[in-house]
Amino acid sequence: MATLALVLALTGTGAYAAGQLTARSVGERQLRPGAVTAEKLRKSSVTTPKIKALAVKEGKLANRAVTAAKLDDAAVATNSLATGAVSNEKLGPDSVTGDKVVEGTLSQVPSASRADFAVVAESANPVAFAAVNAEGNLILSLSKGVAAQRKAPGVYCVSASDFNPRGAQVTLRNVNDGEASAFATIGGTETCPAPQVEIRTFKGELTSEPFYISLYR
Repeated sequence: MATLALVLALTGTGAYAAGQLTARSVGERQLRPGAVTAEKLRKSSVTTPKIKALAVKEGKLANRAVTAAKLDDAAVATNSLATGAVSNEKLGPDSVTGDKVVEGTLSQVPSASRADFAVVAESANPVAFAAVNAEGNLILSLSKGVAAQRKAPGVYCVSASDFNPRGAQVTLRNVNDGEASAFATIGGTETCPAPQVEIRTFKGELTSEPFYISLYR
C-alpha cells in the first residue's frame, strides 16, 4: 500500500501539477532550442510590432512574397535598382520623354525624310530669287523675296527679305561668248556685311553684268 501511494504521488499529482502551470512561470530559459516551430504558432499570432528591426532579410522571403501592392509609393528609389534591371520590355508606352533620351542614340524618324525632301524641293523651287540687271535693279516679274544694290562696277549686295541665306547660286544673264563669270560670297564681306551675300561679276576684270540669283535657307 505504501508503494502504491508513492507511485500515485509521483505520477498523478505530478501530471496534474504540470498541466496547471502558473502564469508567466515558463520563460525563454525554460524553452528548449527549436521547441517553438512554425506549426506551433497560432495563425496571425506574430504581428508587425513583434518583429525586430531588420529581422526579416532577403533569404527569409518566399519567392514572389513581396508584390507590387505591398510597396509604398516611391519605395523603390533609383539607387535601389540593379544595373540593367529596367529593360525595354519593362517600360510602359510613352513612358520615356524627350529630355530623358540621348539624341545621338536615335535614328532618323520616318517623318524626318519629309524634311530632307523639303530641302531638295527648295533647291528646285527656291523661296528667294531674282533677276538683277547690270545697274543692280530687280526685274520684278522674275524676282521674289530678294533685295539688291550695286556697290561698285561688278560688285553687288543681295539679301533675302525674311531669312539669313546659307547658300546661293548665281548665273550670268545674256552672256553667250563664255568670257564672263560671276561669284557669290556667303556670310558677309566688308562691302556687303552679313547677312547680305556679295556678288562679283567679271569679264577679264570687274565689270557690271546682269545675273540671276537664288538664295537658300
